[in-house]
Amino acid sequence: MRKIVEDLIRVEGVIGSLLVGKDGLVVASTLLDPEDAEVLGAMSAAIYGEIDKSTKRIGVGTLVDAIIDAQEGSILLLEAKDLILVVITQRMVNLGLVKMEMRRAARRIHEAVPI
Repeated sequence: MRKIVEDLIRVEGVIGSLLVGKDGLVVASTLLDPEDAEVLGAMSAAIYGEIDKSTKRIGVGTLVDAIIDAQEGSILLLEAKDLILVVITQRMVNLGLVKMEMRRAARRIHEAVPI
């Protein structure tokens, strides 16, 4: 799993990535500060869960991915098996390329995680 998140930071404009359980526990991270990883992991799981509940409730189905835009960059979330793939980017980044690489990483996670 570590290799999968490390590969994502090779994409131009990606400054961090992590894989978290839906309970918020960090499985793998490229962030230098473990406390930052824990905070982002917990926040990502909570946000993903709440948006997923809301999209189901309003009738548009299960959440596929989400992008949180901030002044200096973005945080992208994508479900991967029973995990959430989180990528942090700089402001000027090709989001299409990042999402494509995240989907590729999610496929690798599906292959790596049994059942």
